[in-house]
Order: sequence, then structure tokens, then C-alpha cells
Amino acid sequence: MPTTAQATDTIQLRRSYSAPIDAVWHAWTSPEALTRWFRPSDEHTTTVHALELRVGGKYRIEMVHTSGKRHVVAGAYRELQPPGLLAFTWRWEDNPVMSDTLVTVELRAQGGGTELVLTHRMLVEEKQREDHRHGWSRCLERLGAIL
Repeated sequence: MPTTAQATDTIQLRRSYSAPIDAVWHAWTSPEALTRWFRPSDEHTTTVHALELRVGGKYRIEMVHTSGKRHVVAGAYRELQPPGLLAFTWRWEDNPVMSDTLVTVELRAQGGGTELVLTHRMLVEEKQREDHRHGWSRCLERLGAIL
């Protein structure tokens, strides 16, 4: 839920993982690792078509449901500060009406584990915010399961 400090077009999720910060960073920046958790359910498979890990570099990730429905998200990296900060644009290829949004992933060492704060901005419609909150929540649960 947005706090008073957050814009109404923003969602923010926080998670704590027992894994060290380098392991969580690797899970976000390795194509092989992303295929293991970056999807909302077991009924989806993930293919990383591009992952150019540099500022201005592009990424393109496809999630295919067992029904055959596919969703492709793509964008470009805006900030990379290993192992603590990733920021990238986000656009669904199958939704040409939705403009680019911005995702920021902050990682902080927390004892032997990691605190993750994911902020997704520029989601102008309530349905977009709720759909993305649900999708990110499911992905972050899956991330925790592989760490």
C-alpha cells in the first residue's frame, strides 16, 4: 500500500531474505537465475531473451502460461550499483497502451541476510497497480524459495 510519502502511481514491496546480498543480486542479474523465479506461478515458464547488464542495456523476458498465453516484458537499465541498486524501465509488449514505467530494486545487507525494497512507479491506473502488486508479490515469494 502506498504510504503518505509515496505517490499514488507507485507500489512498494519489502521482503527480507536469509540469503546474503550477493546471492540476491545474482538472482536479479543472471539469466539462468531469473528463469527459476521470475514468473507469477508454476504454470508459467520464463525465457530471458536479452539481459544487457549495463546502464542503457536492454532486457527482454518472456513468461508463457501452460494455456499458451504469453507475456513479454522489456525495458532498459537506468541504474546499476552492484550489489545494492537496480533501476529499469518496464513495458509489456502485449499492452501498447501502457507507457513505460520504472522499477527500482534496492538491496541492503541485513545481518547475514538481505532486505529488498521494490518500488514500481508510474502505474497510473489502479488496476495496473493491483495487477503489478500481485505479480511482484508472487515473483518475490518464488525468489525467496530459491535463495
